[in-house]
Order: sequence, then C-alpha cells, then structure tokens
Amino acid sequence: MNKFKIVLPLIIVVGLLALAGYKFIDKKTNNGSLSQKSQVSMINKNTNQQQTGIASVPYLRERTYQGGKIKIEETLVSEANYTSYIFSYPSDNLKIFGMMNVPNGNGPFPVIILNHGYFNQTSFSSGDGTRAMADILAAKGYITLASDYRGFGKSENDAQKSRGHSPNYAIDILNLISSVKSLTKADTNRIGMWGHSMGGEVSLRSLEATNKIKAAVLWAPTSTNASDNAAFYSRGQRAGLPSPSQNQNVQQDTSPINYLKYILTPISLHQGLADTEVKPEWSKQLNQALIKEGKKVEYFEYPGQDHNFRNLGWDIIAKRTVDFFDKYVKGGEK
Repeated sequence: MNKFKIVLPLIIVVGLLALAGYKFIDKKTNNGSLSQKSQVSMINKNTNQQQTGIASVPYLRERTYQGGKIKIEETLVSEANYTSYIFSYPSDNLKIFGMMNVPNGNGPFPVIILNHGYFNQTSFSSGDGTRAMADILAAKGYITLASDYRGFGKSENDAQKSRGHSPNYAIDILNLISSVKSLTKADTNRIGMWGHSMGGEVSLRSLEATNKIKAAVLWAPTSTNASDNAAFYSRGQRAGLPSPSQNQNVQQDTSPINYLKYILTPISLHQGLADTEVKPEWSKQLNQALIKEGKKVEYFEYPGQDHNFRNLGWDIIAKRTVDFFDKYVKGGEK
C-alpha cells in the first residue's frame, strides 16, 4: 500500500513532464515551419532578381540596406567654403568609391546625394557628371555625396558585371543613404537627391524604395520604362537593363513608371527641348504620370537647351535647383 502511494504520484509527474515536452517540441516545430514558409515566400518574391541578377523595384523595396562607414580615402582640394574628398563605403559586399564635399564649420549640414548619368565605366573618374552641381551646392552649405556606382572607376563590381543602365546601381545609392549616419557633420533628417540622365532613372528607383529623401531634382532623366531605354540605347550598345526580348515581367518590375505610387518625395523635373541624348517626351510623360498619381511635382522646359543644359548656361536651372532644395531639404517644407 505504501509502495502504491509512492509510485502513483511518480507516474503522474512523469506523464505531465512528457506531455509538456511534447507540446514544447511541437510548438518549436510549428514555429520553424512558419519561418520556412516565410522564407519560401521571400524567395518567390525575389525569383526574377535571382534568375536575372537585375534588381526589380519590388526587390529594392523588400530588402534592407546596412550601409556602413563612409571613409575618406583622399583629400582633393580645400575651397573657400568647403573641402572635397574621395570617399569609399560598403554596398553589400562591394567597396564603392565616390566624391564628397563637406562645408566648413561644425554642422550639422543637410545632405544632397548626386547620381551621375551614363559614362564608360573604365574611363570614369569620381565626380564625373556631378562635380559642377556638387560644388554649387557645397558653397550653399550642403554636404554632397556622389557615388561612382558599382563597376565604375575603382569601385568593385558584382557577379553580374553590372554596366550600362543597370537597375542594380540603386542598391549602391540606398546603401549610401544608410551610410550617411556615419558622418558626424551630416543631418540625417535632411537628405535630398539630384540625378541627371541615367542618374534620374537611378534616383526614381531609389525614391520608390525609401522615404528618407526630402526632395529630388531630376535633370533630363532617361525613360521610366525599361523597354524604352533598351530599345533607344541599343544603338550605342548601352546594355545593362532588360532588353525588349527579355521576360516581360522583368521589364515591368524594373520600370519606375509602374511604381510611382510609392514616391512620397517632392520632385523638380527639368528638360531641355534640344536634347538628343534622351527623348524630351519622356520627361513630359513622367510629369503627367506623377500628376495623375497625385504627387508633388514642378516641371520646367528649356527651349534650345541640350542634354547637359550647356547651350544657354546654368544660371536659371542651377538657381531653381538650389531654391528647391532650400525649400524642402534645408527649410523642411513638406
């Protein structure tokens, strides 16, 4: 009788422990299963990017950007109001170079990221396509950061050997935005973006993937439709983006025109009507599409101006650019 009184409680305790252990294992297994389903979902969403190596806008929106430390590699020149540097920063596992201007003083200063247009990668030097506007902005009290992009100049390239109009350049810009916090003089709450030609295309993809940009100025951007650019620039073999013969889903997913609804940033758009490097109607179409989406946009046309706005000088367009940034980035208007 005494043995029975002792054994019975032991059996009950062992049984309860076994039941609790089963539930714990079952819960852990179920949690693991849910995690696997989530991973499968992410893989399915990024199938086009994995298969083609081309970053779609949905892929740019879904992923995260660690960025890293912006490191000064070389001091170039000290002007009256600012100093110019060559800098580097990490973009995923790549080392990317660029040119930076930092105003004199303690800051914090607002920041403008400048995105250059098309260049031959091997002959490219940091600052090509952005230096003149960067100098104007730095003299007005802005830190300027112009990424070379992967594969340009001394910057490392990815496994896909991105070139031409590659949508992957937006990854480098989004990582640069995440790296701004490493600059002690930078105001991370006041960041703007400028893009010219292909840099306008890069800027739009970036704007569709982040809400950290307070204002964007686009000069003579290439088309927001990937198939337009592939068809127009195939004459000069400017590759790097989906060709007209590629999967239609890839073209659609890499075309900024299909994702304008995600842009929260005020945009100032400028187009020379004597431009032969891009079709002027592309800017007109972009302006109309932004208005249709209810976005804040201003649009300027320049009769007689070429792709680089050299024919009639920069006095008007540069002033409009600085004024726009002063209003929405430096001044904080929304």
